[in-house]
Amino acid sequence: MANKTFQKQKGGKMKMLEQDYENLKPQDLIGEEIKIKIEGKAFKGSLHCPKCNIQMRKIITDLDLSEDNITLHLEAYKCKKCGRERLSGEQASKLDQMMLMIDAMKEKTRFKFERAANFDGRNWFIRFPVEITRDWDKQMMANITPLSKKDFLIHFKKQ
Repeated sequence: MANKTFQKQKGGKMKMLEQDYENLKPQDLIGEEIKIKIEGKAFKGSLHCPKCNIQMRKIITDLDLSEDNITLHLEAYKCKKCGRERLSGEQASKLDQMMLMIDAMKEKTRFKFERAANFDGRNWFIRFPVEITRDWDKQMMANITPLSKKDFLIHFKKQ
């Protein structure tokens, strides 16, 4: 099935062309200039099912990480027709972060630094190696979330 497209000719007139986009090959685009504009909200909001091409509805889905006895409650989108579920980019990023934290707690991370814990008479502190702090801002605040008596999640943010 051919799709219709328009091409601006000299003098500003538009000429209708027939273009078969379904059978387009990479060599058909050689010498073509493609301009794409993506709006800031393009990846926010509801998703469309790539199989059924209909809008998906927002749901809360549970992802069981059975070996870790952890259940994640994620906002997802589900197709009304085929039942396919998808995560938004934001929720997929949150899942990636959670998987990294689980791996860190199981000591399966790609690399780690071992540092002595120091006590100044009132507080415990640790020093971070310069290799990971080069881009840090001296005005940052640390949010410390206890996960257990000996495990903590530390998140640095600008004030």
